Amino acid sequence: MPTDIHEYIVTLLAFFLTAWARPRRAGFALVSGYKVRIGERRGVMPDVQFYGAGNQAVRGREALESGHPDLVIEVLSENSARYDRVTKLGYYAAIGVPEYCVVDPRERTLERLVLDGDKYVIAAAAAEEDVFRPESFAGLEIALAELWTIPEETRH
Repeated sequence: MPTDIHEYIVTLLAFFLTAWARPRRAGFALVSGYKVRIGERRGVMPDVQFYGAGNQAVRGREALESGHPDLVIEVLSENSARYDRVTKLGYYAAIGVPEYCVVDPRERTLERLVLDGDKYVIAAAAAEEDVFRPESFAGLEIALAELWTIPEETRH
């Protein structure tokens, strides 16, 4: 089961991507429950996936039928880190996802990997209070400090 901070980070990342994309008509984000087909009998559910305008992927109501998202983001959990960093990394490369971001709430880091041939290379890394500005999303800025702590509710 995902933790509250995991789900908070997923929500914020989808929010930041959507807020960036909507005025530009640049695409849309989906979160957690939408399955990406890896093969005939295999699929995975990324924490966040983004489809840029013009993406030719064929989407069904509950799962991606063919093609791939333009960006996938995984937020690591204690019990998912190895699966996200090794297994899913291989799956996403195999179907040609051009960008893969890995967010580690425990270490307060974000790594942006880009597909180079059939392997990912680290294109950028950010931590703690850095502002993440991915090259492929001109104008998008994510203040990482906002991700690491759920705000306390205001009491009146």
